[in-house]
Amino acid sequence: MIYRPSGDGVLKTHATRPIPISISEHTLRLFYSSRDDDDRMLPTFIDVDPRNPSTVITAHDRPLIGVGTPGYFDDSGVTVTSALQYKDGLYFYYSGWKRRRVVSFDLSIGVLRWDANDQCLRRIYKGPLIGQDRSHPLLAAAPFVANDSGRFKMWYCSGTEWKFPAGRPEPNYTIFYAESDDGLTWIPRDGPVIPYAYDGEVISAPWVVKRSTGYSMWYSTRGSSSDVDKRYRIGYAESRDGVSWERLDGVAGISTSSTPDWDSEMVCYPAIWNFEDVTYMFYSGNHVGRGGIGYAVADRKLDIVEW
Repeated sequence: MIYRPSGDGVLKTHATRPIPISISEHTLRLFYSSRDDDDRMLPTFIDVDPRNPSTVITAHDRPLIGVGTPGYFDDSGVTVTSALQYKDGLYFYYSGWKRRRVVSFDLSIGVLRWDANDQCLRRIYKGPLIGQDRSHPLLAAAPFVANDSGRFKMWYCSGTEWKFPAGRPEPNYTIFYAESDDGLTWIPRDGPVIPYAYDGEVISAPWVVKRSTGYSMWYSTRGSSSDVDKRYRIGYAESRDGVSWERLDGVAGISTSSTPDWDSEMVCYPAIWNFEDVTYMFYSGNHVGRGGIGYAVADRKLDIVEW
């Protein structure tokens, strides 16, 4: 385990969905989203030593951006999920939260730009890039975006059904795919690209790397029928073209800790990053990151091709 919020300051709990960004040879920045005292997700970061990620150099103790203006798609929370260096800056794609009355929430996909001078994030648009529409009747969220040889590709989540086990609303969603010429206007492909393994499954938080033989994706998967069933595990899939995927969850490479620990009940939101001769997986632990952020080391370096 690397870090979890202390409960002091604006951001009280959770370290959710780490995004590794190299700052220098000696500094790796892990952007993640935490929660304030109103349980709203907001992004921040820690800097760690890339040769020993358990060594925290600094912990940013303030949100990098606030919630949206009341009535907008992100007025109830901002969860950053992917970063992309493109032309004149660093862009972050995110899930914007809006609380609802009949179901728990709505989610839409937005984009932010990193302001290096002020060390904060700024909105590019007031509205979402992808939200509820005829292709996404329930929600759109958790985007992972890459510039693949000049073509922008997005793997993201979209809902297929709300269920009400024990009277509580629970969304079922899995991973979809879209492409873009500019990273802003997206054309979705019809239907999910990761199939459900069983009724009531939830598949979330894709992280995709390009390899010499195709693409590899790690993601989070859980059930929805009970609190125990809702504990995430990390799944895995492979693809030749990034569109047609084969699920291979048994070789994801990681499971929960076998002894009581910060990640003994849940592992989720994986992010894969190569440094020198090592491949790291950064991920969140119990209670979707209330346990903190940690990392694992692959038994061999993966042949990841830079986007």
